[in-house]
Amino acid sequence: MPKVSVLLPVYNCEDYIKETIDSVLTQTFPDFELIIIDDCSTDNTVEIIEKYDDSRIKFIRKEKNSGYTDSLNFGIGVANGEYIARLDGDDICAETRFEKQVNFLDSNPEIILCGTAIQIIGTNDILKHPRTHEEIKIKLCFGTAFCHPSVMVRKKVLEENKYDKNFEPAEDYELWTRLAFKGRLANIDEVLLFYRIHSNQVSNTKKEIQHNAASACRKRMLNKLDLENHFSEQEINHIVINAVPNTIQDCKLGIDLFKFLKSSNKTHKIYDVELFNERINSFQTSFLRKYFTKQNFFKISSIQFFLSTLTINDFFRISKNMLKSINSKNDKNTI
Repeated sequence: MPKVSVLLPVYNCEDYIKETIDSVLTQTFPDFELIIIDDCSTDNTVEIIEKYDDSRIKFIRKEKNSGYTDSLNFGIGVANGEYIARLDGDDICAETRFEKQVNFLDSNPEIILCGTAIQIIGTNDILKHPRTHEEIKIKLCFGTAFCHPSVMVRKKVLEENKYDKNFEPAEDYELWTRLAFKGRLANIDEVLLFYRIHSNQVSNTKKEIQHNAASACRKRMLNKLDLENHFSEQEINHIVINAVPNTIQDCKLGIDLFKFLKSSNKTHKIYDVELFNERINSFQTSFLRKYFTKQNFFKISSIQFFLSTLTINDFFRISKNMLKSINSKNDKNTI
């Protein structure tokens, strides 16, 4: 039995699939099987794959196009390895990827899933997610904490917790929100995957569907703090998901919600209290900055709002941070 099963679902990726497969076959860790599942491609993807003559490749052609998530779950069922490494048909593995992830998981039996840093192909841009389990749990409250094609997971964990097709194309994010409470998660702070961005990606073609599915994942994580029993779904969506205040009342509601999250977590200790408070404070600053632009930040009504709603310490902290970045063109809502 191989140590690693590489799970590679493909559909119409003739331009990139050869480079992807080659990056697997040249790994410094040779004990793997490469499971390629074709979802009825209509281009030359199949012809390119069939040219390979390597006993480690297990090529499966589906009789009916049933989607990405079905391919993933089918692959989990036929995998033989102790670990399952994910990969997509347009990405490239660093040659030491499997070696380093296997060593990490072997050395840390409490870790059930391990991702890596990635580099965007054709650029010098490197994306790193949080490394430790507690940081990852908090990040999952506001966005994904892994690059899906970079992860390696213990097979028995995926057998017991398969992907949910109802959340496609955010099926990976949904899975992480479940696994965060099944065992410990981690990221290796080293680029072991080269990630390709192009116009045909699901993240570009199904943005609205993905946004809605991801929003449901974020609410799931925050609702562990009993948020839904104290605020309406409309309020949660407006403050946490859309994160754009339109009125002073929105700002007041946001501050109340953020205070509740910190207070509830202090009581229930779902997330590391200190790290969670830091993230919520950062999110609150970003949220308020959307309304208090440079033009109206110094209005008497604005100052009165801050002083009547916040503690003195919070007022000076938020004011300082807002003034530093109030002209930023790259202001983001995630933390």
